[in-house]
Amino acid sequence: VGMMGPKPKENGSTGWTLPLDPTKKVIHMADINDLGKVVTGAFLNPEKVGNGSYLSLATELNSFDDILKAYKANGKDYSFTQVPAEVFSTFFKGAKELAEMFRYFEKYTYMGPNSEAQIKLAKEIATEEFTSLNAWINQTN
Repeated sequence: VGMMGPKPKENGSTGWTLPLDPTKKVIHMADINDLGKVVTGAFLNPEKVGNGSYLSLATELNSFDDILKAYKANGKDYSFTQVPAEVFSTFFKGAKELAEMFRYFEKYTYMGPNSEAQIKLAKEIATEEFTSLNAWINQTN
């Protein structure tokens, strides 16, 4: 995940340093393997998803605190440090744009305002249950 992945920190921990409130549930997440469940469901239910419908693959909404808790439950202890956007913007080329993206997340969530209907429809037509973050971490260990 490049610059967005957990990195070694000066205090000896490994984790994320981002301009994002770790308590806000603003990050929609999904296992990429869930994509087939939605696509198959869309083909099986054209009457529900035709005419330009938008479907979500990312159906789980998490905060960074949730992400840290899920990793810890699976034996990985990561850290999170919130920094001001102005500080984060100096970390690397393109960091300013990422800081703006995180500001958007905090205001509207990753998928933007009114994503609930897209998520609901995707869950309704999916051929199987989606993989939770906790289950995904457990599978990748």
